[in-house]
Amino acid sequence: MGEKKTLDLTQGTIWKVLAAFILPIIAGSLIQQLYTTVDAIIVGRFVGKEGLAAVDSVGTLFKFPINFLNGMSAGATIIVSRFFGQKNDDELDCTIHTAYTIALILGVVCSAAGAVFAPILLNWLAVPQDIYGITLLYVRIYFAGLWTVTLYNMISGVIRAFGDSKSPLYILILCCVFNVLGDLILVGGLKMGVAGAAIATIAAQAISALLAMRILSQKHTHCHRHIWQIKFCPEHTRLMLKLGLPLAFQAILFPVANTIVQANVNTMGTDQIAAWAVCAKLDLLIWLIADAMSPALSTYVAQNLGANQRQRVSRGVMVGAASSVIVIGFVSAMLFLFSGPFGDLFVSRPDAAILRPYVVRYMKLMAPFYVFYAMAEAFSGACCGMGDTVRPMITTLICTCGLRVAAILLVLPNFRSMETIVWIYIASWIVTGLSFTVMFLYKQAKLNRTGSFAAP
Repeated sequence: MGEKKTLDLTQGTIWKVLAAFILPIIAGSLIQQLYTTVDAIIVGRFVGKEGLAAVDSVGTLFKFPINFLNGMSAGATIIVSRFFGQKNDDELDCTIHTAYTIALILGVVCSAAGAVFAPILLNWLAVPQDIYGITLLYVRIYFAGLWTVTLYNMISGVIRAFGDSKSPLYILILCCVFNVLGDLILVGGLKMGVAGAAIATIAAQAISALLAMRILSQKHTHCHRHIWQIKFCPEHTRLMLKLGLPLAFQAILFPVANTIVQANVNTMGTDQIAAWAVCAKLDLLIWLIADAMSPALSTYVAQNLGANQRQRVSRGVMVGAASSVIVIGFVSAMLFLFSGPFGDLFVSRPDAAILRPYVVRYMKLMAPFYVFYAMAEAFSGACCGMGDTVRPMITTLICTCGLRVAAILLVLPNFRSMETIVWIYIASWIVTGLSFTVMFLYKQAKLNRTGSFAAP
């Protein structure tokens, strides 16, 4: 079991193994954000505003199938982590091949459906006629290769379940390099427009999927069969659906609630919209850190429960949650004190003079409460790692999504201001953070008392 690059989270100093595992995840998220910016710059420079509008107008369209399938892969990751902790190679082998098969099937189905129904989807999104043609071409090419995205996300999730978060990072770096080079060649050199951008993205993702599968087959010898071999195990499929579907539905419903909130932000005036956009840039690091801790603790908990190390589970979750709160608390303090000069970096000097008061006001309101979001993500990940994804899904949908939508419908009409929307976000963080804290403490007490947990 001593594969190269594999980090066994059931052994070693807790804070060290968690740090070694989570830092590559954060780095990967930062690289993805950087790549997205570079990709937009290339399209905007070589294709023009029409090409940039075509790509940007359908960005949310791809999030729904990708988020759904990412939720399914998260369920598979929990199962793989559990069997890895148990050192059960037979179950591990079957789970890996079943996960690969499910990802391939779901990916192909989504690819075919998206390509066929693309015109209907664009009509729903009300894409302007002047960019409809190039947008349709972009969407169909992207959807045609969506299965490669699904396959990579599933395999990289399996690799992380072994405690190896560095290999997916290295693959992601190569993917971004290939993608940027592809954009420069196809979009800039061959003048293929948005079609070239879509082809470059899918080609880079296909290379990533191949690299991930090669790493899994070479570095992780749990697989008795060749990794390319299709295998469908009904029992493991049932487990993946049981854990993955709640996470999948949560992943696609969460953006819906935020879209409803953003729609109301868009009624507050241009200055407020721009200031809110600047705030979204400033607190990006908050989300990257908190969101990385959730899958990290999910994998950590699943591995240690598989190894029957219950006390290590409790200590590790508290260490992870405390670390996230401390780091995010420090970042929040910096935003509270220096949001004005930081925010000025994102806009021109004349605009900065107008937007700074709004940015400072919103950040000073939000900064003291980001720690509740950190608590929510950490304890949510821990609960999922225990094999319970239904209650975290329900809690998130009620305390975060439901609360935001209800407040937008019931509170905002009576107190119509941007500050009200800010407080709606704050309230959802507090309620969700406290709810997940209570949920984990209850599960921890039950685990210590009875030795049982919500096994998949």
